Amino acid sequence: MAAEIAAGAGLGLLVGLLLGLSVAQIVGGVVATLSALLAGFLGLAAPAGAPDRSWRIGAFGAFCAAGVLLGLSIRSGAWLAPSIASDVRAWQQAGYSQEQARAFVAFQRLGLKPDNATIAAKPAADASSNALFADQAGLCARLAHMPAAVQLRILSGSGGAYAALAAAAAAAADPPASLAAGLKPLCG
Repeated sequence: MAAEIAAGAGLGLLVGLLLGLSVAQIVGGVVATLSALLAGFLGLAAPAGAPDRSWRIGAFGAFCAAGVLLGLSIRSGAWLAPSIASDVRAWQQAGYSQEQARAFVAFQRLGLKPDNATIAAKPAADASSNALFADQAGLCARLAHMPAAVQLRILSGSGGAYAALAAAAAAAADPPASLAAGLKPLCG
């Protein structure tokens, strides 16, 4: 019986977390496609005389609901997102003053337009709006609409291959073109 509960609980928690953390509609489609496999695993289509799977089905349902609530709580509470202080530090490492960095973070998170800025709308939510996606795609999303000089500062402060790319682009005859060419393989 414990194995039945553990099997249903594990699968239910996985499915619930996937649904709760997801901002993409594709996950719902994937779960719907997998429902036939889940039915087989849970024993909904078990032949007559098969062992009772009620504990597995019950555990799946309960833990799936708990997983959805946990996933929604993680996503809406931004538990995995970088802190405001770390975002301000990142802008400062890119060469901005603390006041400018705070203004940019307020724009990123709240859509409050910084003084003397020409951008009027908050960026649309995308993969960079959550720490689950705070990787190469997140960096590329941050760089997408910035001037080349700002891109160079951010890349220089990122270290590693990004700093090397910034140094090579800055040393080139046409830094903006060189930077765009270097970012194309990284960011698509």
